[in-house]
Amino acid sequence: MKSNNLKWFSIVLVISFIAIPIHALEIRGDVAGSVNGMSDLVDNSYTWSPQNFAGFDYDMDHDVGSDTLITTLTEDGKLSGDAPYGIVYETSNLTKMFSNAQPDMEYGKLRVSTIDSTNGIITLDNKDNAIILSKNKNTEIMPGIFIKVADNDTLRYYIYKNITQPGTYEIRSLVAGTVNGLSNLEDDAFTWNTQNFAGFYYDIKKDIGTEWLKTTLTDDNNISGDPPYGIVYQTTAQTKDYEYWGWGSYNVIGFQGEEYFAGYVSSDNAEKNVLFRESTDENSLSSEQLQKILMDDKTEVTLNKGESIKLKDGYVLFVKGINSEGQIYLELQKDGKLVNKSFLAPSAYGATNYDKTYCFHKNVGTQKDLVTIAVRFGSTYEDEERALAVVDAIWQISDIPIDVRANMQYGKMTITSVDANAGTITMDNKDNPITLTKKNDIELMPGIHIRTANNDTLRYYIYKTVTVGKAPA
Repeated sequence: MKSNNLKWFSIVLVISFIAIPIHALEIRGDVAGSVNGMSDLVDNSYTWSPQNFAGFDYDMDHDVGSDTLITTLTEDGKLSGDAPYGIVYETSNLTKMFSNAQPDMEYGKLRVSTIDSTNGIITLDNKDNAIILSKNKNTEIMPGIFIKVADNDTLRYYIYKNITQPGTYEIRSLVAGTVNGLSNLEDDAFTWNTQNFAGFYYDIKKDIGTEWLKTTLTDDNNISGDPPYGIVYQTTAQTKDYEYWGWGSYNVIGFQGEEYFAGYVSSDNAEKNVLFRESTDENSLSSEQLQKILMDDKTEVTLNKGESIKLKDGYVLFVKGINSEGQIYLELQKDGKLVNKSFLAPSAYGATNYDKTYCFHKNVGTQKDLVTIAVRFGSTYEDEERALAVVDAIWQISDIPIDVRANMQYGKMTITSVDANAGTITMDNKDNPITLTKKNDIELMPGIHIRTANNDTLRYYIYKTVTVGKAPA
């Protein structure tokens, strides 16, 4: 019988959060369409501005930022290329790109429709460039600005800015405080979530992401470190399907803006219970720890005898032998050292998911025999000339967990509770008061900061930094 009882060890686990450079950065805006089961479109339209899209320029110190982009759908989900146009973009930010703008000049799929020299405003639309928002579609609408549609029959989409130039960039949230002359605080509080802060984890395909962070100010713009705390952060695990449907689902959770594995989930369909059944302590959150998701892939790969699959964190799975009965002899190595041997018979008559799936499990932190690697072999082939195996799914999580025990401190935030049944982690800024003076920049938790405007009028946002390309020396 599986046990979710907590096991306590006298081990101090030190966790480091390292910024890993990426090759391209996608700064997304708010998600339009069906979000959390409800449509956020108004008259089939959605508007992005510097408030809900960090890809538009915004000067927080002076509260200056004018860009707006409006999409309006026809009844069949199309952005019309005829009047009234499906995309209308307006800017008074005459950057280098627009410095020589003339009527009808084209910028990607948009063209200049009007130039208001008096007010310094340029308007563009998608005349003669209709766009159908079909699922899993990615369209560049103007240089560097794209529309991405979810790979889902339910329509969800957002605009994003694609950055490939090496450097360190800031993904900011919606701005709180006095914006455009009006305060957007309610009872001196403001809440960021996956919609208005692209730095939180969000999966547009599955509409998954629950992180939120709330700041509440006292009269002197102080964020109290005493009850009721001035900063509260919460995240909740959600069920997510593997890329390979035959393995069922697992629990995923966003934590401090990153995606983590929270536990294997049992299915009513026994065929989908492979990873759950093969793990002894399958619920990571019950053990007050999480693991990074390293691989979740259903790309088909054909391997000859003697070839291998390169996994993450130094692991390599070798196909050492395939016999005439379709049995596979496998060896798993880590950093060149053998760690596991196994036989599979994926082509045997009546083979089940269990017969086709190689599982490697080990003790991870306080969890016993947790599956960290799963590779599914859909079939094998062997004749006088060759022997090969077909891999159609790969799953891997880190075998180095992060600690989410109560009272664990991350930056100025402390974990106050972990509810494995509800799947929630809650943090606050206990004993860490913050005063929002002008031109402040304070790290709240690893990688996530709060910044105030260099202005006597209070404005602030949270942000996350991401490095593109080679990390600075």
